[in-house]
Amino acid sequence: MHKLTIITINFNNLAGLQKTVESMNVPLPEGVEWIAVDGNSRDGSIEYIQSAPFTHRIIESDKGIYDAMNKGLNAATGTFVWFMNSGDRFHSSDSVFRMVDFIERFPQVDCFYGDTEFVDENYQPMGLISKLKPQKFPLNLNKNSFRTGMSICHQSFVARKTLCDEYNLKYRFASDVDWIIRILKKNPVSMAVDFVVADFAVGGSSYLHTKKAMKERFQILGEHYGYFANILAHIWIVIRRILFNLKGRE
Repeated sequence: MHKLTIITINFNNLAGLQKTVESMNVPLPEGVEWIAVDGNSRDGSIEYIQSAPFTHRIIESDKGIYDAMNKGLNAATGTFVWFMNSGDRFHSSDSVFRMVDFIERFPQVDCFYGDTEFVDENYQPMGLISKLKPQKFPLNLNKNSFRTGMSICHQSFVARKTLCDEYNLKYRFASDVDWIIRILKKNPVSMAVDFVVADFAVGGSSYLHTKKAMKERFQILGEHYGYFANILAHIWIVIRRILFNLKGRE
């Protein structure tokens, strides 16, 4: 049994995959496995995966992003799982080492999470999620943390595998939101780490399909928190964003 499984999915995104791999400090820490899941890419990704420092490789057709993530999840042998998909990066070369250190020092914790740096298409920093979003970064991540919007990124969330159900394939763009909420509704012990965990590359699937992703997120939040409460929450989300933008102009 490994301490941690990192899962990277990819499909025809060689340039992004290279960015992800290059952000990892190798060799991997002891007790860490890294699984690559590729949906039969045709852009040279498969050849690159064969030579990259992955410990396991799954190369076969899939039904989309979340089906590929389920394949990685089902193959994982780590006590904890961490998704870092192609195009996203570990924020610093020692991010994995620091995460393993937290896992070892706090065995009672079920979920670790941290801040995320948004980066543009050239991987230039745009700012931290804790500064760019009007909602406060959660000091205590729990099942109610997403009621009024996303407060953390999927790439900066590491969960105990026994808490992780499969991703719901009925969602094509926001199943990761549903996945995290389902984990948090099991009332795990959560802890914020004291470092920026990941770089989120603006321009991924959910960003490219913004309207569809927003619609799915609204549906997911309604299913988890109640549709009337969700409508009220989104009224507050809109008001809060307007106030936040006005404050930024001062």
